[in-house]
Amino acid sequence: MSAEGSTCSLASLRANEPLAGTAVESVDRWLLLEMTEVWAPKILRTDALSPAVRDRLARWTSEGSRSRLQFVRRPGRSGKRPLFSVVSSEGRAARVELDRFEDLLDLDLDAMRTEKSDPLLLVCVHGRRDRCCARHGSVLYRALHAQVDEIWQTSHLGGHRFAACALSLPDGFMYGRVRPEHGARLAAALRAREIADLDLVRGRCSYDRPTQAGEIFARRRTGDVSIDGFEWIGTTATGAESWTVRFRSASGEHAIEVRSKDLGVLRAASCNAEPEPVTSFVEL
Repeated sequence: MSAEGSTCSLASLRANEPLAGTAVESVDRWLLLEMTEVWAPKILRTDALSPAVRDRLARWTSEGSRSRLQFVRRPGRSGKRPLFSVVSSEGRAARVELDRFEDLLDLDLDAMRTEKSDPLLLVCVHGRRDRCCARHGSVLYRALHAQVDEIWQTSHLGGHRFAACALSLPDGFMYGRVRPEHGARLAAALRAREIADLDLVRGRCSYDRPTQAGEIFARRRTGDVSIDGFEWIGTTATGAESWTVRFRSASGEHAIEVRSKDLGVLRAASCNAEPEPVTSFVEL
């Protein structure tokens, strides 16, 4: 098999793997640390961070905190004081400039002054984590940087087999298989507070994955792509691999029956990994 044929993103496409319900789940707060040094495959192992700073960042993103750390960078900003931002799914953001990374040791996240968050887009280009991210993400970033006011390159967003992956904040919608030709539509949707394309959406990261899929299925029914158009009511497990997801919108309440299904095909989750079964969410 050729090098191109062995990539995880192409294997996922060949397996016809759906995107719905594949985003990072249960994240309400995004910690964005500007890092111009080379990112390690696991970002907390990056050499520029001292053990104390690594420990502080790890504790901020520990299990149960619903927080996630991303390294970000923007070509042309090297040499400037690094930025540290906190963006919440409620639409609030805080940002500080650091003289050195050790400044994080004295920072109280909950005491940071917040303001309304402007829309921003993160594009995964983390090639040391998976080559598909570098290949597709870098091309997408170059195509978008002149169209989106606030756009940053970012570290691993999860699901590199769906590269190029992008994350819209503060709403937390994650996109997959984004190509340069989608750029104008994505930029316009960010400005209008809309979802760019339901066929490219992996899910809203504040939800768990069954709920992510349920929202996408509900939006496909109604055609409503406004960011704030759906209010989540709740998700109830109805079996080992099935759920009822309920939303409220201007058109009324929606109960979506979601099930996890084995598609009967194999694909590698990342480049050079062994093939594994593909499961996806389907609407009953």
